[in-house]
Amino acid sequence: MLLFFCGTSALYVLTAQSSSSPFGSKNHKKSKQEKPSLVKKVQNGNSNASSNGKDVKKQTKLGVQDAEADDDKEDEDEENHPPLLSNKSEKEEDDEEEDKIEVNVEFATDFIFRGNSFGSETISQRDNIAYKSFLPAYTFQPSIEIPVTDRLTVEFWFNLFLNHLGNRDSDQRFLQNGPGGPELLGYYQPALMQGQLPFDPRYVHPYKEDNGLKWDNGGEIEVTYELSKSKFGNVNVGFFTYNTFLAKDRFSWTQFFVNWEIPVAKFLNPKLSFYKTTDPDNLSATTGINKGWGYIPFELSHEFKIRESMKLSLSTSIGYIIRNNPADNRSGFSDITTTAKYSIGSFFLSANVAYRPDVEIYDNSYYFDNIRGRYQNEDGLTVDPSKQYGMYNNAFKQAVFNNVHDPLAQKVIIDSYQSQSIVRAIYYFSIGYTKYL
Repeated sequence: MLLFFCGTSALYVLTAQSSSSPFGSKNHKKSKQEKPSLVKKVQNGNSNASSNGKDVKKQTKLGVQDAEADDDKEDEDEENHPPLLSNKSEKEEDDEEEDKIEVNVEFATDFIFRGNSFGSETISQRDNIAYKSFLPAYTFQPSIEIPVTDRLTVEFWFNLFLNHLGNRDSDQRFLQNGPGGPELLGYYQPALMQGQLPFDPRYVHPYKEDNGLKWDNGGEIEVTYELSKSKFGNVNVGFFTYNTFLAKDRFSWTQFFVNWEIPVAKFLNPKLSFYKTTDPDNLSATTGINKGWGYIPFELSHEFKIRESMKLSLSTSIGYIIRNNPADNRSGFSDITTTAKYSIGSFFLSANVAYRPDVEIYDNSYYFDNIRGRYQNEDGLTVDPSKQYGMYNNAFKQAVFNNVHDPLAQKVIIDSYQSQSIVRAIYYFSIGYTKYL
């Protein structure tokens, strides 16, 4: 992190000294600084009330020379010490970038959307690691936004994971007849003890499960239409559809939406939206998020202009999900996602946290492997992936079965050993670059 800030600070110095760069992130265009006219400087700072008519021309000439010297000095000062605040209004900057194609390249430590993790928690399940608030699942997320007309915009967005792509044998079972199949060692053990081979080793052996992050690589198409723009606020409608690339167990999700940019407290840019899933009962692969009936986010944001090409943007979104899946039909606040984005010219760095106020929304078998049944999924607990499979965990469970004879007591002990609280806060970071064409 320290190296990045040093590098970006050096980049800022270079961009501040050069005005030829055509690049600039959204709402980050450089503005020209208007200087006071020479005549005004002469009138205000170089005229002498006691001078006679003969000296006026001389004083004016001297004043112009002094003013020119002052201009040179101010130019030098501005070059070495850029103004603390930009004088250009946001409206002017928005107008400059209107109807331009926006290309965005971003590298992130995770793919988090509305409190759902598509990366880090999948890695936990794949690699038998306990769920954590921060676990890198590096991903490349390019996008391009194209203004088709003054009102219609089309965006293409992609998520491409960079590590943990391959499948892994997570259940660590010695003999199986397929990925995720039951352990057959006990079934074949009597014959094996007699020196027989009762199975075909070409088909009965350890298998890798389909758990690599390559299955989660996908792309989104979003179409937005500006329905109205008035003193009562801007209203946009549209839809997005997201699909993973690989055909097996393809994740598919489509929602229609309407959002309203509320014309109050404009410095906070309030926006209220409603998203409706087209088919919550579809049979596609799921993490649970594409099974929700609807979603209502309320967003706030504000941008602080530190210098001409240096900005800090703060934003937060409070999301409420309606009927999280067809089985549980729970509604509640699924996420509060907050972002701090630091921009220098076209480059940016962001720090993000997704907080889950109502963990019951995630406490189901759509999202996690739950310890208990459907009607007991309100304790905020799930199975710790590090205590589910492997020789040590199997030995612990076998010891419980051998020494505790009450089935209910066995279940309580094993559930207590394997349980983990659902992570409430997930942290992730990103670095990227934006260009307007």
